[in-house]
Amino acid sequence: MNGPFSYKNSILALAMLFVLSSCNILSVLDHKQRRKFDRKEITRHTFKSATGIHYAHYKNSGKPKLMLLHGYGASGVGQYYRSALELRHEYDLILPDLLYCGYSRGDSVDYSIDAQVEHVKLLLDSLGVNEPVVIIGNSYGGVVASYFAEKYPERTQKLVVYDSPINFYTSQYADSLAKSLKVESVRNLLSPMDIKENKISLDLVFHDQPYIPRFLRHQMVKYGSIPSRPTQVQLLEYLLTNEATFNAHVFNWKCPVYVIWGEYDVLIPMSTCNKIVDRYHIPKERVHIFKNAAHAVNVEHPDEFVAFIRKMMSE
Repeated sequence: MNGPFSYKNSILALAMLFVLSSCNILSVLDHKQRRKFDRKEITRHTFKSATGIHYAHYKNSGKPKLMLLHGYGASGVGQYYRSALELRHEYDLILPDLLYCGYSRGDSVDYSIDAQVEHVKLLLDSLGVNEPVVIIGNSYGGVVASYFAEKYPERTQKLVVYDSPINFYTSQYADSLAKSLKVESVRNLLSPMDIKENKISLDLVFHDQPYIPRFLRHQMVKYGSIPSRPTQVQLLEYLLTNEATFNAHVFNWKCPVYVIWGEYDVLIPMSTCNKIVDRYHIPKERVHIFKNAAHAVNVEHPDEFVAFIRKMMSE
């Protein structure tokens, strides 16, 4: 028998799986995505300063500037890859890797939100972007975006808070959530140490988690979570240590503010969204709730996410 299910082909398939499981597929995919960005003229930009290495992808064609800040543990390309390819003809995109994420590196001393805000400012300065930009920040990136918009109102045209714990979020809730899922703490939820924790973590990110082969989950933990865990946990510890200060802070934004959220986000629940909307009197026409979505709406509903951006940018 020489058809697709022959013994010979089965051996070949097993050999391919062995090769794939023994190499860093995540790194291969990352380099492939970044090279594609280069071909699409969303070019790499990096430089060193006294505080670290600063990295972003950027397109400069004289169009309106749109900056997308990724969530905890992600990168600009990793989170917004599809969205950026869809939007690149209409806007000049800026996709930073936040400090200790992707290819940006801090000085391993300052893990504060202030340091991230200055990192974003330095990137804009180095790119020669002086006009106000529209900023969308997801989760941890939403905290950075919110403080950036407050500190640098002259550089912020609009702010979009996207499933982000800028206020009304506690470590008590996060650890309670972790324990309910039989995970040691929120640190393990956000920086998984094994395959089981990886699956539980992604069940929170996605309302309907896609199938991921076990060998690929193993690589996500081995090459993704574990190497970056020391600095990622430091970023989280800063937020937890300063929890009371963050929750008490009342932002004084000078620009229009939008809020978008996944209806079934359990990690940063809708109750947080509703309290943010109430505190800052966000008009209902500037609040967009994505149905059948959790914490990563741009991945689960990419077309709706892009449609929201186009509408928001035109207002």
